Amino acid sequence: MRYILVLTALGLWSTLYGQNESTDQSYADDVFDQGNYKEAINEFEKTSIYYKSNGEFVQYAFANLKIAECNIRLGQTNEGLELGQNTLEYIQATNLTDPNLLAEAYNVIGDGYLNIGRNDQALENLQKSLEQFKLTNLKETKKLASCYNDLGIVYWNNSNNNLALQYHQNALSIRKKIYTTEHVEIADSYNNIGLVYSTYSYNKANVNFKKALESYEKILGSNHQKVARCYNNLALVSDKQKDYDQALEYLDKVLIIWNNTLDGEHPNKAFTYVSIGNVLYNKEELELAILNLEKALKSYHVLYGDKHPEISKILNLLGRVNRDKGNFVESIHNYQKGIYANLFDQELTEIYSNPALKNYYNADYLLESLQGKADAFETLHYNKTLKKRDLLASLECLELADKLVTKIRKIRLSEKDKLSLSATASKIYQRGVELCYGISEVTMNKKFYLEKAFVFVERSKSSTLLSAIQDTNAKQFSGIPNELLKKEKNIKNDIAFFERKLAENSGDSQEKIIRGKLLSLNSNYNSFIKDLENQYPRYYNLKFNENQISLKELQNSLEEQSMLITHFITEDRIFCFYVTNDRLQIYNISKLKMFNNYISGLRNSIKYDSKKHFLQSASVLFEQLFPAKITSKITNLIVVPEGNLATIPFEVLLSNEIEDLALDYDQLPYLIKKYNISYDNSATLYSQRKEEIEGYQGETEDILLVAPVNFKDEYYANMTSKLNDLPGSKNEINEIEFLFKSKEHGIKILIDKSATETGFKKEELHKYKYLHFATHGMVNESKPELSRIFLRPSYDDVEDGSLYSGEIYNIDIHADLVCLSACQTGLGQLSKGEGIIGLSRALLYAGAENLIVSLWTVSDNSTSELMIDFYHNHLYSDHYNTFSGALRKAKLKLINNREYSKPYYWAPFILIGE
Repeated sequence: MRYILVLTALGLWSTLYGQNESTDQSYADDVFDQGNYKEAINEFEKTSIYYKSNGEFVQYAFANLKIAECNIRLGQTNEGLELGQNTLEYIQATNLTDPNLLAEAYNVIGDGYLNIGRNDQALENLQKSLEQFKLTNLKETKKLASCYNDLGIVYWNNSNNNLALQYHQNALSIRKKIYTTEHVEIADSYNNIGLVYSTYSYNKANVNFKKALESYEKILGSNHQKVARCYNNLALVSDKQKDYDQALEYLDKVLIIWNNTLDGEHPNKAFTYVSIGNVLYNKEELELAILNLEKALKSYHVLYGDKHPEISKILNLLGRVNRDKGNFVESIHNYQKGIYANLFDQELTEIYSNPALKNYYNADYLLESLQGKADAFETLHYNKTLKKRDLLASLECLELADKLVTKIRKIRLSEKDKLSLSATASKIYQRGVELCYGISEVTMNKKFYLEKAFVFVERSKSSTLLSAIQDTNAKQFSGIPNELLKKEKNIKNDIAFFERKLAENSGDSQEKIIRGKLLSLNSNYNSFIKDLENQYPRYYNLKFNENQISLKELQNSLEEQSMLITHFITEDRIFCFYVTNDRLQIYNISKLKMFNNYISGLRNSIKYDSKKHFLQSASVLFEQLFPAKITSKITNLIVVPEGNLATIPFEVLLSNEIEDLALDYDQLPYLIKKYNISYDNSATLYSQRKEEIEGYQGETEDILLVAPVNFKDEYYANMTSKLNDLPGSKNEINEIEFLFKSKEHGIKILIDKSATETGFKKEELHKYKYLHFATHGMVNESKPELSRIFLRPSYDDVEDGSLYSGEIYNIDIHADLVCLSACQTGLGQLSKGEGIIGLSRALLYAGAENLIVSLWTVSDNSTSELMIDFYHNHLYSDHYNTFSGALRKAKLKLINNREYSKPYYWAPFILIGE
């Protein structure tokens, strides 16, 4: 059940969920505020006649716009939109240049487009409205709050939830300042904030909906349309929480209010029937679900014809119901109709045909339709027909869904919302892998479909990171002037600063100010990027160029002795892909029920020195993750880890089961004893990095060494978790300095009091081939923007000594290697389809070609030895001059040292790169 898409639909159209109000001091506006739109039309028509007869043309236009808005509220959207557009033409023809009037006109037209499902046109007009408001130089007005509110709804419609929340919270902040007591518009903001939260935080959604409901009932009474909408929203969250009886109880109240306040067909009534149908479907009362959905469908057809996103949503629901009833062909027809109801210039075709991916109302609904159709075809095959044609039809839908994800990614504006898309898309890729593997088992063209399975796996790996890196590269090679690039960097630095402050000050009195600044910065940044795309077509083309590597290209980049291993893990299966320069092998094995426990068990057994549990976990995981023997010519393994596999070092896995607990740690058959092991986020990123490294033309062979050493500073003393001094890091820096001096490479050292954040940022970082940090790091899994590398604070400026991940994203480095000789720097927030979001991701984005990071808290002395040996091996041994080979040799030396032979000492540091 795709709950997120269902809930997203609830906020799409302003008449259904979003409360879009513009008020004035007249009686007509008071009536409008009460939601008595028919009476309001009568009053505004009187004022319209009066103003026109008295030559007050600005006020005459305002009155007509209010009539248009009333029609939209009443569900007479086409009439309202037409009047709004005619009024705008009148304003322009008569040269009425009042920016408030133009802002109102664009706002009303934007509302109209929202209601007919044209989110693109709504956004265009609402942005024009906001531009006009800015020209008035008036701050924190009711109408500005209304414009923010409407933009919040628009951005939520295309799943830019982060930006939507900022707009709604700023609208709420303005309204609270304007209205000193409870007010309908304040309640509207709570309602809309609840809608944004309903996609990912049900508790926060309920809190905001109940605040809105309490105000609505107090101000408007219990029989008002706004009360009904709020109950409908509460019902949808109850449905998500599987409290179906409570959801139906809320919806019964909604229907009572609609029957008391609305005549004839109305989108609000239809939407409530959709909601009831969805709850009944989740209760598995399928016949009743169909009755309610068909009632809603009939109503929407009367109101909107055959094409509207709400019609598409209903047909998607009917598709699910019929699939569960075993009516697979009917389910396919439902999804096919749902696809074309969502396309405003393509007509319905037979079920084995698919549309062009253009001119759709709602991308999320279209994605759901394609996924549902694919699932229905596959189910039809396995349960009824056993026809290969149906499997191929399913695969074609999934491939089209994948292309749509790429299109959607272009309009997701924030990192957070792009990561959310990756999580949604991972379901497409799972079905694609399973389907391709299944087809390969029953076809003569086995290789063809196994290669398609690999394509789906690769699409599931770090697409957001890949597109971010591609965006950075596109800016460098598209002729954008340096002053514009500098401007972009300044805006991004400001955004990172306020995002961090927001994370630090949640609930603080400064939160409203911070949110306001963030909204302004994000709005400016989005406009800035849009201008770049328009003014520099080469930037746009490079930015959005299809960049996934093909299997053949990957194999060409792999050396004869190298193998790339990537996993795809479902609820009960593990797909393991072995890729060499001449072969692709895929293994599909059953996943142990305790698989995730073995992963956490491996980490805990190393941390708490439990040899028995370590031997068991390391052996079981090897069997699960390496289901087939690796050919003897392979000496290098490149691992693309899946999900929480990124939290363990594959080096510690045991290639044989060991039962003898008396066996010393240095005698165990670790994987590191056979292979150089490195990691990457995707095969595409690996191949790109390899190409860039081979063509590396750095300015120098220089290294920058950074080590604060002492952490008894007042700044650090005030931290909740106090930091220990790192005396071993001083020796580490001195020894590495000696190694580079012997090679006559340039060296810059920032140590102890000179290792300040200010000093580091003043360096021309792009000139260094190596950056080495010997310090503490801190990863915040719940708030990645607070993850940081600790340097020293400077008392003469604003730098606090913490190099946060947001700051790292915006530094410019071209380093061949960045080494974080610090604790847990390889960890972070685990994001479905993207891997770990933390310091390593920030450094890759900033330009690091290779990274050495740690997976747990490290020992100062053993770390120092490991790092010194690593650089010695890299600089002085032809056989170990690759980073992975040099790191392996350093680890083997620690294993052979009885003092440090336990994995706790040598295993935490991993190489991302080659």
